[in-house]
Amino acid sequence: MTKTAYYADYVYYNNKIHTNTHLLTENDTITGIAENPADDYTIEIFSNSAIFPGLVNTHTHLPMGLFRGMADDLPLMEWLQNHIWPAEAKWLSPEFIQAASDLAAIEMIKSGTTLSNDMYFLSDHIASSLKKSGLKGIIGVGVLDFPTKFGTGADDYISKASDLHIKYKNDDNITVSLCPHAPYTVSPENYVKCVEFCGKHDLLLHTHLMEAANEAADSVAKHGKTTVHIMNETGAFDIKSIFAHCVHLGDDDIAIMGEKNVSVSHCIQSNMKLANGFAPVKKMMDAGINVTIGTDGAASNNDLDMIDEMRSVALVHKGVLRDATALPAETVLHMSTTGAAKALGVDDTGELKKGNKADFIVVSFDSPKTTPVFNPVSHLVYSASSSDVTAMYVNGKCLMKDRIIHTMDEEKIKYNARLWADKIING
Repeated sequence: MTKTAYYADYVYYNNKIHTNTHLLTENDTITGIAENPADDYTIEIFSNSAIFPGLVNTHTHLPMGLFRGMADDLPLMEWLQNHIWPAEAKWLSPEFIQAASDLAAIEMIKSGTTLSNDMYFLSDHIASSLKKSGLKGIIGVGVLDFPTKFGTGADDYISKASDLHIKYKNDDNITVSLCPHAPYTVSPENYVKCVEFCGKHDLLLHTHLMEAANEAADSVAKHGKTTVHIMNETGAFDIKSIFAHCVHLGDDDIAIMGEKNVSVSHCIQSNMKLANGFAPVKKMMDAGINVTIGTDGAASNNDLDMIDEMRSVALVHKGVLRDATALPAETVLHMSTTGAAKALGVDDTGELKKGNKADFIVVSFDSPKTTPVFNPVSHLVYSASSSDVTAMYVNGKCLMKDRIIHTMDEEKIKYNARLWADKIING
């Protein structure tokens, strides 16, 4: 049995700051905190630092990092239909996905994300990369009505998800989900199939919802009802599920989703960059919706930096609502940790408490911009940067210490990413 005590000036244990104490672990599990651990513990000391739960990114497309910066400053549908979809059709392959997922993994390690909720294709290669890195992931298999080089239609995509679920059913780090892309690319009938599959296998359903301003009107014209009503009728709100964006919800939509305690992934930077608007986050939370935070893909963000994302969520909604008390730092941290893990149905991470897995990050408060410290939580949200994350542990295993990644070759991965960029640029 390996018993380790991690000292920091601040430890965010049981969602409260404790000072000058040690986080105690045995093998892969947290066992408590103590000012003076027993003699049989190995001691790790992190001075001028805080220990926080690993951050949880509830909506992303990890392999899209290799398209980062390729089509910026464009509206959503022009960006998606005229640039991203053609690039994916041309370039996606097992080799591309592996290289892109490796790049995403090192970016997440260096910015404090221990668990991500992904939606993409060739998902087995994403899972392989995350396993190599030591990170945890909900690996989503994309579903569309139409054929692509990844499947012939909804039934085929669901079949592939079934195979992947069987492969990773008992894995410690990888869980499979089903990801119908969006109501404008997946019919209500196929959503029903996805809901039934997820319900049968207790898997997460992960989809985009109400990201674009015209989605509700287009749905009414085509189906006679909004996409929120369609989701409700398909049963998507009654199973383990999470809905990305939800920018353009009306009061009736919010009431329905709040009554069902639906979980939402709020992707503020991507929504701002694509000029989609500002999701009514405070209204959603007040109605009972579990709002979490995601980055979206790095082709529309343009990074996977959850610390930066938390700051944007906290600041922008104060400004939009003209309310300095809206979404305080504690709330935003909860959205990125405990609330996020709950949304994904992962009950042993997202919070440092006895019995949970030892998934945590160390954030240095030693730089000028984080000195002095009065409130470590507000420091994390308002002052810190991803570069202040100095160490990461997942299941008690050290993935990074002193900014050096222990599980992957960072320089080789970045070199490989640059080779892919040359291929894309030269056609």
